[in-house]
Amino acid sequence: MKAGLLKKISLALGLVLWVTGSVCASPADEEGANKANNNLVKVLVIGLHDNVESNYFPGSMITEETGIPTDSIDYTYNQIIAKNIIASNKNKKYQFVTSEKVAAISSLLDKIRLEGEEEERYADLSQVDDNRYEQLIKDTDSDYVLFLNQHYLKWQEKPLRTLFHITSYSLFDKNQKEVTRGNNYFTSMNLESKDKLSKDSRKSSSKIVSTIVKSLSK
Repeated sequence: MKAGLLKKISLALGLVLWVTGSVCASPADEEGANKANNNLVKVLVIGLHDNVESNYFPGSMITEETGIPTDSIDYTYNQIIAKNIIASNKNKKYQFVTSEKVAAISSLLDKIRLEGEEEERYADLSQVDDNRYEQLIKDTDSDYVLFLNQHYLKWQEKPLRTLFHITSYSLFDKNQKEVTRGNNYFTSMNLESKDKLSKDSRKSSSKIVSTIVKSLSK
């Protein structure tokens, strides 16, 4: 009888210790997760205003062929590429994000100029107020800002009728210094609908991510 009682008490104590151990482990797990999140390098992706250009297609033709309203062509292109960039990132050390609700973005974008010609146009932040940029970094808790400078639709007649969809980009750090720049592209035979554009631009968006991550890993 006594042996049976002792066995029950022992089992009960074991259960209490197991539950206590589980409860105690939870804060440690949360702390580990928080540390991992704090160690993430956060890259804010922002598309510039009115940044869809072409050597052949006017805005009205882009709308006619793609079904994208003329007043939202740049917004649509920016959204598609930004989403593909975020989705294609597989490196757990980096996090690519967008933040449309930050008030500082619009006023900051108005001060950014593009330097260069055709598909080789890149962001110039020399007219951007340092305090505004600093506020953007603070409000979004970002380490870097990736600007989608331009989506250049380059039509080529020869040797084959080809449309190059070229996205140029610039990466800046917290101190408003350029880290890297470049462009990537995909091709099609014609202007594409929103859904087709999203699908066909995945590979080129992934290459942009790879280049950015490689630059930050040096």
